[in-house]
Amino acid sequence: MRGVSNRTVGAVLAIAGALLSLFHLRLIIETGEQTVLTRVLIGGVPLVLSLVMTAIGVSLARERALSSRFPGRMLAWTGAGVLALSALGGWVSATTLAVGSAPLNPVLVSLNVATVGALVGLLVGIYDVRGLERQQSIERLNRINNTIRIATQELVNRTDRDGLEQAVCDRLGESDPYEGVWIGRYDADDERVRPRAWARLEDEYVESLDVTVDDSPTGTGAGGRAVKTREIQCVSDVFADSSMEPWWDEFERRGVKSIAVVPIAHDETVYGFVSIYADRRTVFDDHEQAVLAELGETIGHAIASIEARERLADREAELARQNDRLDAFAGVVSHDLRNPLNVATGHLEIAREKRNDGDQNLAEVADALARMEALIQDLLTLARQGETVGEFRPVSLQSVVDGAWSTAGSAAAQLRIEDDLGVISGDRDRVQQLLENLFRNSREHGGPDVTVTVRRTDAGFVVEDDGPGIPPDRRETVFEMGYTTNDDGTGFGLNIVRTIADAHGWDVSIEASPDGGARFEFAGVETLDSVAHDP
Repeated sequence: MRGVSNRTVGAVLAIAGALLSLFHLRLIIETGEQTVLTRVLIGGVPLVLSLVMTAIGVSLARERALSSRFPGRMLAWTGAGVLALSALGGWVSATTLAVGSAPLNPVLVSLNVATVGALVGLLVGIYDVRGLERQQSIERLNRINNTIRIATQELVNRTDRDGLEQAVCDRLGESDPYEGVWIGRYDADDERVRPRAWARLEDEYVESLDVTVDDSPTGTGAGGRAVKTREIQCVSDVFADSSMEPWWDEFERRGVKSIAVVPIAHDETVYGFVSIYADRRTVFDDHEQAVLAELGETIGHAIASIEARERLADREAELARQNDRLDAFAGVVSHDLRNPLNVATGHLEIAREKRNDGDQNLAEVADALARMEALIQDLLTLARQGETVGEFRPVSLQSVVDGAWSTAGSAAAQLRIEDDLGVISGDRDRVQQLLENLFRNSREHGGPDVTVTVRRTDAGFVVEDDGPGIPPDRRETVFEMGYTTNDDGTGFGLNIVRTIADAHGWDVSIEASPDGGARFEFAGVETLDSVAHDP
């Protein structure tokens, strides 16, 4: 008896119960001369039973107290009960006649037995149907839990939001009680939700949907409420909810009776919702709502992760473009600026040979060219900050210090190394650049005869000098790009020092040295004294 609705079966049971109630009430009235016990047994008990059957029929027709999804099965059980007990009543009547006892009214016996049989059959049917409903409810929840598991897998397997949303719709669409599923994306600027994925629904219908998040008729329905409250919205009877009126015609044409709208959100962001249609009014119970709400949260986490990966990919692409531009800039600095600088330096040497080498003008030109060379070197270092640190390898700190001093020290200055500096993990070329900039800084501010000391600490190493030092209020400012107190300085040296230290994961701080000069301490340096190292 598939296709029979709850209302139809409930109406049949209610009418049958009402007719039986009228018959038994009439019988009680007609047997007024009988004793009270006889009247109760003959008409009272069947009257109560028929009234119970009427009440059950009314509840089933209204889909309130009972929520059977198998009304035809209950009607069949009721009929079976009527036939079984009616047959029993007929057998009792026939037996009575056969043994010669006083004949019973066959109509009265049949109706009394039919009343009992109908109620017993109905109760058995309700018990049977409730068991089937529990079984199917468990199966449905298992399917939804599988959908959550699959959605979590999609987070790993899919890198695009469109594919994730469509996969979720396809999985939910496979659930038996669902007539259709669609996912809409929320546009906060436009206050509108637009469908992006769907299953078991016509394209024309979904594309025509208009759901807003405002105070208009299309914004006060379940969809608008789900976005505003960020809570699941379930409507057990769409035709009893006036807020769903804009979609009544389409719901009626598709046989939709109930709906659940599950918000998709993560942290403070609402991405949209999942709208699920059902052909019965009793689908979205408390357990199913809890599972669907968890599904919405899972989808929200998945979308947030996808967007984070996309932002990271965009950022990496932008950094790659910036590095390309910086490489091009470094090429211009290295070739297009150094070539004319070399020409100028060559002509300067010729001029010095022809004229007095002590000419003040030529000396100033030489200083200017030297400053330009230093500026170019610093610009090249800054331009290549994107590749500040290459491969980390064991490096002898002593050898790096010696290499840096050979290029950045001076004949009058003194380098002092205390104890064994050991082996550190880092990029040798970049560590040497760091030390060269520190040595130049000491020479520029401490004078040509400055003494620079390098020694090891428990956390790393320090570089200090006996120059004038750095005032406490300027010890953070000196790391800013372009900051310098020397008219001949570029303002890039200490900024490069911090950049290279940060790239290695080191902390750099400035204090006063024991001689009153500047003391640069590097902490968080990994030491590798027991392994082979680069010379």
